[in-house]
Amino acid sequence: TCGCCTYWVKHMKENGFLGMIISKEYGGKGFSARAHSDVVLKIASRSGVAAVTVMVPNSLGPGELLMHYGTAEQKSYYLPRLAKGIDIPCFALTEPGAGSDATSIKSEAVVVKKKIDGKTVLGLDMTLDKRWITLAPVVTLVGVAVNLRDPDGLLQGEGEEGITCVLVPSDSKNLELGNRHLPASQPFMNGTVRGENVFVPITSIIGGQEQAGHG
Repeated sequence: TCGCCTYWVKHMKENGFLGMIISKEYGGKGFSARAHSDVVLKIASRSGVAAVTVMVPNSLGPGELLMHYGTAEQKSYYLPRLAKGIDIPCFALTEPGAGSDATSIKSEAVVVKKKIDGKTVLGLDMTLDKRWITLAPVVTLVGVAVNLRDPDGLLQGEGEEGITCVLVPSDSKNLELGNRHLPASQPFMNGTVRGENVFVPITSIIGGQEQAGHG
């Protein structure tokens, strides 16, 4: 990691800039979109790298999605951690063959049952190939968009197949964060999110199982 990126991430955490849009109820600043925009505008007048570092955690990835669609359990656990900078997030959408067109993504999640510690757990077996993901090299929490499939009908009517947003901790088995990019020769953190047979429980879907297939 380069020194300036490490400095800016540390600075943003210490000063609460990573939780601007998160409500005060969860330890954030509760800023409006206008207030967020004004802060980013001021930062950008000094450093584009710092501005990008602030923008991503305060957009979809995945704090805003959790604010709007997260379950009570997801909000109470993740939002305070995101607001304090305990977790550094990114949102993984872009792929080699799909930019911001989510309907073209190839990364997928198959609904499966898996034995874990002697218990059968309903979850997602994911194959991921994402690139140009801002903050990916330094994150602890990945919000990832996948095309969910349920070939065995395990959802049983709760949720459906289709584009789904999932929370994946960076230390998940078989998940690889790396191959750092350098967009437009700007040194903000950016890289790939890849993996095969990355398993997470069904509760990792943002909003829970009922939000499966709802983008």
